[in-house]
Order: sequence, then structure tokens, then C-alpha cells
Amino acid sequence: MGRLTSEIISIAALSAVFAATPLFAHHSIAAEYDSSKPVTMTGTVIKVEWVNPHSWLYVVVTQADGKMVTWKVEMAGTSRLVTIGFRKDTIALSSSVTVQAWPARDGSPHASGRILTLLDGTQFDVHDTFPQNPQAK
Repeated sequence: MGRLTSEIISIAALSAVFAATPLFAHHSIAAEYDSSKPVTMTGTVIKVEWVNPHSWLYVVVTQADGKMVTWKVEMAGTSRLVTIGFRKDTIALSSSVTVQAWPARDGSPHASGRILTLLDGTQFDVHDTFPQNPQAK
């Protein structure tokens, strides 16, 4: 095999890897979350990750048994959130919020956020709008 052939094969292989990368960047909402069992949780915000392709909200929720659980709530990407008027500083740390969400199918405290309600009653539809989302608008 000549040097030029090896270089062409290497370039083709790298191109295939990079072309496939976007396929793994987004997961199927329906595969990871159960839209048939929506949950509503109220708790205290301890962290907001303002990143793409999804932003994340961490909320400490006190369960009926008194146990405190930290929920990791997936939200839309930053550009969509800004479009709906939600910005990184919209929620102050230690503030109380209510989140309507779809829970993780594996039972972990991980959810796909739908409606986020601030203490003053302001609501944001923070869900992901990718085509895999069974409830996307």
C-alpha cells in the first residue's frame, strides 16, 4: 500500500468519525425519559449549568419521608432558553422553584424539564425541542 493510499484511508476514516459525532451529541428523549409519568417537584436551586446542547438545573427536593434528593433537570440549549426570555441569571442560587418534568426511565433523580415556575409565578417552557421529543411543540 502506497503512502498516498494510506493518507486517503486515514482521511476517510477521520471524516467518518467526525460525520458520525452529531449523531451521538443528542440522545432520544423518549428513550431516556418517561413522558407517560410526569412529575412535579419543588425545591431549592443549588446549581445552573448554562451549556449546550442542554442546560442543566440542579434542585434539592425534600421528599415525603424527609430525605433530601438532588434532582438533575435537563433543559433546552442556551439559544432556545434565551429566545423564551430565560437567562443564566434568571434563577438565583438558593431560590425556590417548581419543575414539571419527565423522570428518567431508570428511576434516578434525573429528569427532562418541561415547565419551570419561579417563586413569583413566572413560568418558562424549558423543554428540549428536538424531533425525538414526543411532546415537542
